[in-house]
Amino acid sequence: MDATDIGGILIGLALVAIGVFRLLNLAFLKKRCTSQVAGYLLDIHISERDEDSNSSPTITAKYEYWADGDEYVKKRIISKGQYRALGKVDDLTVFFDPSKPKRHYVLEIKFRMVLTIVLIAIGALLLWAFL
Repeated sequence: MDATDIGGILIGLALVAIGVFRLLNLAFLKKRCTSQVAGYLLDIHISERDEDSNSSPTITAKYEYWADGDEYVKKRIISKGQYRALGKVDDLTVFFDPSKPKRHYVLEIKFRMVLTIVLIAIGALLLWAFL
């Protein structure tokens, strides 16, 4: 087994681990975040594209919600599809954990299930190819 094989195995393991972690985190949030409040979209920021890079601009949504009398202002990187969907709304539905209101998820910012499955599949293919 040479360095290329070890590198492929490590990358495969990392992709599978990230995908599984994302799925477990979603299940954890859905179980723990049982209280619902209204949230408000404050701003959507699109970063400037770097002319020297082929990378696409980063889209960030800034929103706020109130839980147990405290204000929480959060930022989240979103996809182009989420940006198009959020462009039509001002009010958000926020589910938070009553024991830790900082822990939350926003119903209108959809979980990227396809991305997660693709990560796991690519990781599994790399593991299969290098083992």
